[in-house]
Amino acid sequence: MDTHEIQTALEKSIEYYKKSLFEYSPEQFVTKPNAQEWSIGQMYEHICMSALYFFFKRANYCLEQRNGQIGGDKNIYGEKQFKYNSFPPTQLKIPEALKGPEPVAKAQEDYLVLLDQIMIQGKILAERIPADRGEYKCIQPAFGWLNAHEWFWLNEQHFRHHLLQKARIDSFLINVNN
Repeated sequence: MDTHEIQTALEKSIEYYKKSLFEYSPEQFVTKPNAQEWSIGQMYEHICMSALYFFFKRANYCLEQRNGQIGGDKNIYGEKQFKYNSFPPTQLKIPEALKGPEPVAKAQEDYLVLLDQIMIQGKILAERIPADRGEYKCIQPAFGWLNAHEWFWLNEQHFRHHLLQKARIDSFLINVNN
């Protein structure tokens, strides 16, 4: 996908997340299906913080040629990720060694601001990335060495992937309320 197509797809996902944000009561927003799964609020926290402080940060590192290297390859998982333009359609488990603290949900209104920030930063990156030669890369723990375009694309795929999680939690919340 080219950068414009990625940005368009990202904006579509962000608009959906924004529209969905207030379909939940404040209680539903923080209700976890079980001890191992996140609430909707935790999921919003994860996708927003991942975009701003992981995916976009690494894309910028590549554009600024810092915290990475010239060259490097994706591993087999990275090759499949971009070949199929999608995370696997399953619930993924982060290895214990890579897990950070469990996300803490903010107020629902805060995510409107964060999603707007992601939209703005995405547009800025989408303007800068086409001029990049793609040679400078930063490591992604699960996929190998990615350039700015790939980090940007992976963020869009990440937003889509979490729609599956959102659907699972939505189903739980519907069943709890019936």
